[in-house]
Amino acid sequence: MPRSVLITTATLVVLAGFGGFWLGQRQVTLDSSAVIEAVAQRHVDMHGGAVTDCLGLPGEGRAVFHVRCADVLYAVDRLGRVRVIEESGI
Repeated sequence: MPRSVLITTATLVVLAGFGGFWLGQRQVTLDSSAVIEAVAQRHVDMHGGAVTDCLGLPGEGRAVFHVRCADVLYAVDRLGRVRVIEESGI
């Protein structure tokens, strides 16, 4: 197979991959109640307590949501990654 055909095919495959990834990222939607429930359940599994002890707040910067459960504050980014921001009294 000629080298130009291989280069053209590889370029088109890479461009299609990036295009698919970009379009997929644009379609990511976060349901606030589902995010709060998931973080609350994670907190209950790790620390105990009740799911109703958690409160969802709008995020700042890279965090789309903040979820406070008892003395722990979680940040949730656009991709759904959860990290602990503040942990006091545990």
